Amino acid sequence: MSYDSLPGLKTLFATVTAGVTGTLVYHYMKTNFFAVTDEENIKVSIHVEVPRDTVAYLIGRGGKNIKHIEEETCTSISFIDPGGPCRLGVIRGSKEGVQLAKLQLLKCVEEYGQLETSEIFVSEKTIARLTSEESKKLREIAALSKTRIYIDGIQEKPKSLLVRGTYHQIENVRECLKEMAAEEVRSETEIGNNSIVNCVPNPMKTKPQQMEKMIDYEKLEPTSFDGFCEVMVSVVESPSKFFVQKGGTLSKELDCLIDDLTEFYSNEDNRLQYAVQKYEIGDLVATLIPDDNCWYRAKVVSIEPDDESEEDESILSVNLVDFGDTIKQKHCFVASLRPDFLSIQFQAIQCSMAYIEPKGGVEWTEKAIEAFETLTYCAHWKILMARVEFNSSVNGRNVYSLKLVDTNTEKDIDIATEIVRLEFGSVITQELSM
Repeated sequence: MSYDSLPGLKTLFATVTAGVTGTLVYHYMKTNFFAVTDEENIKVSIHVEVPRDTVAYLIGRGGKNIKHIEEETCTSISFIDPGGPCRLGVIRGSKEGVQLAKLQLLKCVEEYGQLETSEIFVSEKTIARLTSEESKKLREIAALSKTRIYIDGIQEKPKSLLVRGTYHQIENVRECLKEMAAEEVRSETEIGNNSIVNCVPNPMKTKPQQMEKMIDYEKLEPTSFDGFCEVMVSVVESPSKFFVQKGGTLSKELDCLIDDLTEFYSNEDNRLQYAVQKYEIGDLVATLIPDDNCWYRAKVVSIEPDDESEEDESILSVNLVDFGDTIKQKHCFVASLRPDFLSIQFQAIQCSMAYIEPKGGVEWTEKAIEAFETLTYCAHWKILMARVEFNSSVNGRNVYSLKLVDTNTEKDIDIATEIVRLEFGSVITQELSM
């Protein structure tokens, strides 16, 4: 009996062969496809050494630069200080993402080494257009060119702009200004001198007590049906005392306000006009932070004599009302706050974590505070979800007890639960009223 005469046997053999082949193909596809998928989902971290003096540039004003790199590479980036001339940039994400982020960080470090300041002379009409209260042109040019632009008000020189950036960035600013000049030539109607008046209020007409009545700290209110709102942690003293800013449009408004403050107080004539011989506790001021060369709103909280000064000046402790830090400043880095810079509420909102206390109920350890800073992306301007559990008043200021949730990862992280899991804190069964 030949094999060809058994069609049933042939069919059975073909079926078995197809089944084995299909099974092998399935197992091959499953192994390789899911291996690739798992590899893509593997999270890694690398450390990049960054010169200490470049960190502020890398982070950018309000975390703008670092946030842009994180969004482009789908990574999270933080900085730790091991001591010495460098800080370590810790990059977490996929293998591909962390390598891209590393390249961008190193590119920024290289750019920082190429930064220069150039003086660009422009017409009075251009200066007027750039500085008029209605105009956003100066901010637009600075944003597009990724530079910092200051108005040079030195009287013996023609009006000019000081532009800080790389050579190519500064050239982009020149091109924008040339376009503006061409527009002015083509314009059919001349802008009269009286239509552009830079009215600067007298700093002494508004007393600190009157200014404080004009403004208060921002309030936390739910923006979703489940009672949560978006916040960013700006300063941490401990899980029992930290400061947040609200996310959304207010964050952008604050960035613009800091730009305006910096532009105004970088002008020496303006600083002299708003200089005060003697400050008092409670005065609202503008103060320079040399690390990023920007000016911020602040309140004087204490005054002590400067033993090193020969001119009987004072050391001022000022609280940055939009961030929460309290720092010591020399007299020369402080000026009276122009009243129209109170256009938005103070943005630093004082908070505490609800339902947890230090392990053992004594005080938070340094490691616990460091862990909390990492969990909340402190000063890295990442959004957390916050829900107000309790609200109290301390010295006339609202203090919010929060439930904080990190939704930036694949799985939501309850910050309080994580602090307890790490054995840095313990649960309070009933929140005590403050």
